[in-house]
Amino acid sequence: MRTLHTAPMLRRTRTHHDPTGPSPAVPDRAVPAASDRAVPAASDRAVPAAPDRVAVSAGAAVADPVPDGAVLVDGDRIVAVGPLADLLSAYPRARVRRWPGVLGPALVHDGPLPPAPTPRERVHALFRRGVAAVPAAHLADPELRAAAARNHVAVTADPPELVVGGRADLAVFTADGTCVATVVAGRLLHRRT
Repeated sequence: MRTLHTAPMLRRTRTHHDPTGPSPAVPDRAVPAASDRAVPAASDRAVPAAPDRVAVSAGAAVADPVPDGAVLVDGDRIVAVGPLADLLSAYPRARVRRWPGVLGPALVHDGPLPPAPTPRERVHALFRRGVAAVPAAHLADPELRAAAARNHVAVTADPPELVVGGRADLAVFTADGTCVATVVAGRLLHRRT
């Protein structure tokens, strides 16, 4: 079944920065995955205000934001990206999930996974932060690597983007940086209620 994810604002790529200035490099932080960084890497880090929050601003983005944008997902792939009205008229039978905040690509986690009692819980802690990818170096433990594979976490440092045919890794953040939803390979794995 096709699912149309929509929010008041859509970004095809996600860039974050701390409005108060650059933050120090901390290995246990999620960073936006942007290959063409608009700002230096140190100030491009996402700084969680709490374990499940990421500093999000309306700062510079590689692609212009789309008001009332949407992403159509079929299986684990993105089928279409654009204004909600256009996608609703083109795909009237798609299930619609409306989210508050900014919808965009999920994050790549740069650092060791958060501590938790089990590998599964360590992986799920990432979803509460809007993360869908981890570099292989941080999955050296076989149990942790297996838990990541079972949950379809991408093992890469490549930047996720919202492109047709690309893997459907999405995250939605509110203005205060709370991760509302994380979609990994087309599956809704975290939803804040």
